[in-house]
Amino acid sequence: MHSVEDLTALARIRAAALNRFGTGGFAATSVRVIASDAGVSPALVLHHFGSKDGLRQACNEYAFTFFEGMIRRAGDRQPTEAMSQFGGVTDEAPPLMRYLMKQASEDSPAANDLVARIVELTKQSLEANTARGYVKPTVDPDMRAAILVMLRLGPFLLSGAVQQATGADILTPEGLRRMYRTTIEIVESGIYTREGVPHEGALLELYDANTEGEAHDR
Repeated sequence: MHSVEDLTALARIRAAALNRFGTGGFAATSVRVIASDAGVSPALVLHHFGSKDGLRQACNEYAFTFFEGMIRRAGDRQPTEAMSQFGGVTDEAPPLMRYLMKQASEDSPAANDLVARIVELTKQSLEANTARGYVKPTVDPDMRAAILVMLRLGPFLLSGAVQQATGADILTPEGLRRMYRTTIEIVESGIYTREGVPHEGALLELYDANTEGEAHDR
C-alpha cells in the first residue's frame, strides 16, 4: 500500500512527465530532468515506475482514463442532455492534449496504441448511441470513429499552423474552447446548405458513383 507521501510523489512525477514528454518529446527527455521537476530523486522515479518506458505507460494510462471519463460521463444520455451537464474545459485538458499531440507526432507504437484505444472507446460509444437512436448508423463504424477522433485531435498536431491562421492557441483553455465549439458545430450541423447540396446524402451518393469503378479496378 502506498503512503500519502508516495501517492503525492507519484502524482508529481506523472505531472512532470506529462509536461516534459508533451513539450520536449519522449526521446529527448531524461528521467533526471523529470525527477528534478517533480522535486524527487531519479532513483525514486525508477522505484515507482521501473523505467522511462514504464513512466510513459503510466502517462498513457492516465491520459486514456481522462478521455474515457469524458466519454463515460455522457453515458447513455441524450446528446443535448449530456451537453447541458458539460462542465467546460478544465485546466487539466491542455497539458494532456499537448502530451497526446507530441506522442502522436513521434509515431511510436506506444502512442499509436493509446490513440487506437481512444478510437475503440469512441466506436463503442457511437454504437451504443446508434442503438439508442441518438447517432446515425454507418456502414463503416471503425473508420467513422477514427475520423471523429482525428477531427478532435488533429488540430493539435498542427497547433502552430492553426495559431498562425486563426490567432488561437488551442493549447490554452480559451483556444481549446474555440476549437471544440467549431468542431461541435461541424459535427452537429455540417457546413452545406440545401442550396449547395440538394438533399442529405447527395455528396456521398455522387462520391460512391464516381469512385465505384476505381474500387473494382484495384
